[in-house]
Amino acid sequence: MLEETGGAAMVELRIAGTDHPVSARSFSDINRLRPLLNLDQLSQARAELRRRRKQWKEADQRLGYTAAVTLEHQLALQAGIAGRVMQITAPSSLTEVTAKLHCLIIMEDPGLRLERSPWPELRRLLKDLIRIGAHSSER
Repeated sequence: MLEETGGAAMVELRIAGTDHPVSARSFSDINRLRPLLNLDQLSQARAELRRRRKQWKEADQRLGYTAAVTLEHQLALQAGIAGRVMQITAPSSLTEVTAKLHCLIIMEDPGLRLERSPWPELRRLLKDLIRIGAHSSER
């Protein structure tokens, strides 16, 4: 999305007496900077923000970015609810214990990157449970 639009819907403003540009992501941000800007800078900043927002909206409609992010949030919410239900449900089989452990690990460490104890051990335990479950189902 950023590549498609050339960047986020924001403008960078040069304020007299400062070395670094100031970013404005909204018209409120621009209005807060009004005392530090001349009328031309103010007008250009508003026009540029309008242009960038329009460009962002057009790219969003083509790519479906907002819809995808919304769906991702909805799925994360549903996964969280399902995970909490799974955590309070008593398991009655090796498969259910394995599923609960998998759910716990994924909810707490979605990228499987935590290296401090007990995360590596829990991941090994999960692999052991999967292996035992597969071995017992072969019989």
